[in-house]
Amino acid sequence: MQKRHVIELSPAGKAFEAADELLLDAMLASDLPVPFSCRRGACGSCKVKVLSGQYRAKQRTADTPAPSYPLAANELLLCQNHACSDMRLEIPGWSLDTPTLGITAPVLSKRALSVDIIELVVQAPQPLVVRPGQYVRFRLGDGDSRCFSIANLPAQDQGRLVFHIRKVVGGLFSEGILPTLQVGDPVDLEGPVGACTWQHEDQQPVVLLATGTGYAGIKPLLLTALARDAEITLYWGGATLGDFYDAAFLDQTSHATPRFRWHRVLSAHARVQQVALAHAHPWAEAHVYACGNSAMISQARDLCLAAGVQPHRFVAEAFVSSGTREPVASPCQALDPLLEKVGPRYSLDGMLAAREQSVRALAAIASQLKVGMSTAQALQLADQTLQAMGASHTWHPTYIRFGDDTVRTPRQGIDLQRRLRATDIAVVDLGPVWDGYEGDYGDTFVFGEHPLYHACVKALHEVFDETRQAWYTGLTGRELYDVAERSALAKGWCLERNLAGHRIADFPHALFGQDKLAELEIVPSEMVWVLEIQLCHPTEPVGAFFEDILIGPTSTPRGPAHHLASSGHAA
Repeated sequence: MQKRHVIELSPAGKAFEAADELLLDAMLASDLPVPFSCRRGACGSCKVKVLSGQYRAKQRTADTPAPSYPLAANELLLCQNHACSDMRLEIPGWSLDTPTLGITAPVLSKRALSVDIIELVVQAPQPLVVRPGQYVRFRLGDGDSRCFSIANLPAQDQGRLVFHIRKVVGGLFSEGILPTLQVGDPVDLEGPVGACTWQHEDQQPVVLLATGTGYAGIKPLLLTALARDAEITLYWGGATLGDFYDAAFLDQTSHATPRFRWHRVLSAHARVQQVALAHAHPWAEAHVYACGNSAMISQARDLCLAAGVQPHRFVAEAFVSSGTREPVASPCQALDPLLEKVGPRYSLDGMLAAREQSVRALAAIASQLKVGMSTAQALQLADQTLQAMGASHTWHPTYIRFGDDTVRTPRQGIDLQRRLRATDIAVVDLGPVWDGYEGDYGDTFVFGEHPLYHACVKALHEVFDETRQAWYTGLTGRELYDVAERSALAKGWCLERNLAGHRIADFPHALFGQDKLAELEIVPSEMVWVLEIQLCHPTEPVGAFFEDILIGPTSTPRGPAHHLASSGHAA
């Protein structure tokens, strides 16, 4: 019988057992959400620090290349090594607490908050890790569901989940199911998910925008902000005075908290976003959170950005009146059962939320890059930002390239001490995991005025857009990269074919395959493939990189378009 070794994980305090299998396989068999990607020792996703214990490298055949990812003396790759004794491994920055996917919760109470708004309270059977502003899905059977924001902070409320639900004429849940629920009845929930969550720890002013029961998603953010010494202003829009169903709490809180004030906005008189922008907030420093109907979200984003709000500081979630999320188009076609496998938690809603949060994270990181900063310092900053924004871990390492290193691919070595110059070009490539869903977003930023750098970024986005447009016409993955190469050459640039696109899904997609988009002989489906474009100058050490998930033309992206998220300049 093979001896089994106990592998302790720090700082998580969890452990798993490993015999002769690879450490990565043993962790996955123990249902621990360890990041990994290539399984070849090339990407570094599964790198850990060895605190104690003995291990050995896996055997390789003569034609198998050795792992190429550079490691320190006290580091190993889980995909390349076996345990020879009990071990202690350090996994800095990783959360091994997988979000609950599905729970059954009993109803604790149900009461009317107004004529047409019901408060439903359920009790989670075990503690849930809920970030302020997230929501859950109520599973209704036959594959249908409804999404409702969690209107409280469960960790401070004995694990209770509170929902504010508006009665909608003909609503499947609000008229068909909610009236029949009694105390003790079970409801099936999935989550928590959502990207409209608390994003910062500084003391800058906070502006909250809500319409209708969008207030349910805003209230946990308000409660979080109240615990910090910041200026807070809430604008809440409704059709009637009865729509301001939490006015008593807000009035009491504003009287007790001088730095908090709130405004009722009746829709017959004005719009929430108009009233907010009429006030003299320090928009360049403010954090704005918005939750409500899609028209308000869209107009508020445009107005706030025009007023000086930084893109990554505008955080929003759009709803329709039924309580469901904004409609999202189905994939362009049924997923290929062999090449496009996904996991049990996969959903378009979850993937779009992960994409939006990744777009926002990239903008936040780019805004903090400073002249004189080394690549190593930038990578540390990026990891800290991702953790602060709620990423549980990364499914591939964060890649940042300055100057001459922008022509190199992620798996090629770079100079970690290279410093960002006043006139420079920088690539940021993120692969975070949000609530069990993989994000993948990267872009290029120009510092100062340099015609060649700006031309490179302009060509990059044009090549990406033209390639994505070609996908809409029904081309295969291989044909898409042929289009990209022709487009790049026509603009005077070279396409780096070694960056060839890849799969993405609920974490970890690497369980389902390692296929490259550029080698795909079928038309790629929506929301399961990432299109990567890297351009290089034919003779100069100048490169640029952009990537995003392939999203159908009728889908509703949750984040700003890539041109908005990265204007090509960084302060």
